[in-house]
Amino acid sequence: MASQSVNTVNQESSLSINSLSLLGELSDSEKQWIGDRIYQNECASKVENLTYWGKGEDFPSFGIGHFIWFPAGVQTNFHETFPDMVRYVSNFKPPPQWVIDLSPMHSPWPNKQLFDSARSSEQLNELRTWLYETKSYQSEFIIKQFLQRFSNALDDNLVVRDKQYYIQLVEILLSFKKGRFAVIDYVNFKGLGNSKEQYKGQQWGLLSVLDSMNFNIGLLKNMPREDILDKFIFSAKSRLALRVQLAPKSRNEQRWLKGWFVRLDGYRLD
Repeated sequence: MASQSVNTVNQESSLSINSLSLLGELSDSEKQWIGDRIYQNECASKVENLTYWGKGEDFPSFGIGHFIWFPAGVQTNFHETFPDMVRYVSNFKPPPQWVIDLSPMHSPWPNKQLFDSARSSEQLNELRTWLYETKSYQSEFIIKQFLQRFSNALDDNLVVRDKQYYIQLVEILLSFKKGRFAVIDYVNFKGLGNSKEQYKGQQWGLLSVLDSMNFNIGLLKNMPREDILDKFIFSAKSRLALRVQLAPKSRNEQRWLKGWFVRLDGYRLD
């Protein structure tokens, strides 16, 4: 029975990778469009926001996707993405030498105060220039990261529904431009979901959003795609509203909710 179970998982993983392979066939113009939209969402399309440390956060964020970079010793449940992005983009354009020389690759600013005081430093100016010049490669990284993380999550997560539910629903969303952007941006924005990123047992990543849509997959094929996207947006808003409700009061996450909703509503735009 154990052998049969492993084979089933492998078949499901293979199916998910094959089903999602169409993302590797996106045109350069659509990849650029995705990157520009994420740059707008995360940085307001401003170069100075390519290096950022938000109020109340324990770490800075960099690049068009505001990739998280942990200082040494930071303990957090969030998923660090900056080092992986740097490794990918370095295949096309090397980062500043001071980034290459870091070992281990921890953020050199241990707190927000020191980071803010260094905003005009040579280090951060060099980093912003590199991040601006590599926006298209960062967009490719975001797309590839979505593919890999979604495929891995189907194997690693204990999910309520059958894996085929997630595969088929994501396939449908990936079949049109607005849906593709919605799932890619949402994973970059709020992740897939895991047991660490939760409040009181409730998650807000992509898998929980899909699960809350509560679709009968057999009925989906006859639904207008815009209606499915609307359902996705509604479900995402519900999960994020619940997150804010359950978050520790000290984090004051209510201040972010309006902006999160504006971002989700933007998924309807061409």
